[in-house]
Amino acid sequence: MWYVLYCPNQKEEELLQACRRHLTKEALEDAFVLTYDRMRRYGGTWHTERQLLFPHYLFLESRNEKQLMEELKGYSNVISVFENDGKLVKVEPEEEKLLRTFCGECHHSRMSRGYIRDGQTIVTEGPLQGRENLIRKIDRHKRIARVGMPSMGRFREIQVGLEIVSKS
Repeated sequence: MWYVLYCPNQKEEELLQACRRHLTKEALEDAFVLTYDRMRRYGGTWHTERQLLFPHYLFLESRNEKQLMEELKGYSNVISVFENDGKLVKVEPEEEKLLRTFCGECHHSRMSRGYIRDGQTIVTEGPLQGRENLIRKIDRHKRIARVGMPSMGRFREIQVGLEIVSKS
């Protein structure tokens, strides 16, 4: 099961290292941030950059919610660990499954590539391949796609890299 922590002041990396150092293996299986590739043009050429998929959020993977909650209580003055009633914020199973398909074991979504033919987007490589129905909007100039995903009973959008190489 995945849980999410809010990290104010862009200190995701510091909090990630602190969780890995101070939490026991019984409480924490993995701590990570989700990232994606996007293209940016500067200096006259295109460059691939790694961006945070969810800025200000750290993900924790654990099979023992109670143990994790107990160990995190010592850090409650530093981070926003708890939602209502002292419970950890869980990532919905459907949302977790979709994020796992986009980001894989390395927790990183690489750049997708495809083309548009007769108004239909066809993705030929990358995590969006076969999931074209999730694409809500494509910004060809910035080489990104807004992808719809279920989140806590509503629909939210995330941004992932998508390069459209041709359009007809």
